[in-house]
Amino acid sequence: MNAPRAPYLMNTDTTFDCAAFGFDSARIRETLSILGLQAEHAKLAERIRRETTGGEAKAMVHSCCIALARDRGFALIERNIGIECFTQTWTLHLQCYGQDFDTPKYFGERLAIAAAFVRAKIPQGLLQLQHSLTQQTLINNLSVKFADDTATLGPLIDCVVKLTSLNVYLSAEGYHLPQIDELRKALTKLRKETSHWHQEASTDQLTGLMRYNTLMEALDHHIDIAHRGHDGRSGKPLCVAMIDLDFFKKINDTYGHVVGDFVLKHVAGRLQAAVRDFDMIGRFGGEEFVIIMTNTPLELAEVIAERVRKGVMDTPLHLKEFSIPITISVGVAMLRSGERKEALIERADKAMYEAKNAGRNRVMLAKDTGDSGTLPEL
Repeated sequence: MNAPRAPYLMNTDTTFDCAAFGFDSARIRETLSILGLQAEHAKLAERIRRETTGGEAKAMVHSCCIALARDRGFALIERNIGIECFTQTWTLHLQCYGQDFDTPKYFGERLAIAAAFVRAKIPQGLLQLQHSLTQQTLINNLSVKFADDTATLGPLIDCVVKLTSLNVYLSAEGYHLPQIDELRKALTKLRKETSHWHQEASTDQLTGLMRYNTLMEALDHHIDIAHRGHDGRSGKPLCVAMIDLDFFKKINDTYGHVVGDFVLKHVAGRLQAAVRDFDMIGRFGGEEFVIIMTNTPLELAEVIAERVRKGVMDTPLHLKEFSIPITISVGVAMLRSGERKEALIERADKAMYEAKNAGRNRVMLAKDTGDSGTLPEL
């Protein structure tokens, strides 16, 4: 019958994932190979358990503890772990000495115990002394039992030395885990903070839309893609809509700038509700907004712009006792071959002012965009 598994010291997690800390299957095999631990040592460890640790583990731990207690750090074990917990874990580890030493579970247990020692503020040297005392006791007991059988004794002692080397190595590695864990937590926190500040830097605080600089960077990027196309030759259609609130100055003069800010946030929400998920919306400045519509021919861009205009018009802002009707004027331009963002925005802006001059609350297309609906082949 297999010996019982040792509980983890200080209630450490029995599903400790050593692979998460670099001890995957490949590294386990590499470690065992370096230390010379092979399949034959599993049989030797089983004999050690049967001949020595199976029935004598408690007495062995007791004698080892008497020696270990001379170390000044032993008081920390009494205070931060508890002698009963410490000796029980040690005893059960001896009872299952070397069992499944080539498995992630074995590696995980030893790494977790070392990490528990760190959290209990136990010096690393004390854990290494524990392994050394275990080795001495095992070798002494085996030497007595097999004093007249050196052929058997030699391989058993070799197995003890190799398993002790493995345990000492894992205890040293385990002492780094809490620091690694803290570092990972710190890095995760830093990434979240960086993401937050990036979001803050790229988002208009009033409307929640893209800021001007972020919007222009996105437009530059997608213009490059539109000119390049998927096959490196044929361009892809891209359209921009320039939007301006009608009579916004009158709203500010009538209701005040606080209400004016509510109007801007309200319109931003209506724009987001009317466009497609992949369309990009940004605040261009003041009461002006821009929509970037990628891989979108002019005819479809006009349909989306009209949906945006109607969505704003049909949804006045209700604020306390006020019901404020809002309309927008929209100019739409499609990217031309070789064109950069400045010229594209200028044409959309000109079309937007034509919409205002034509009576506002309407969509106008830039007159010089052509009617092909796609970019000409570059």
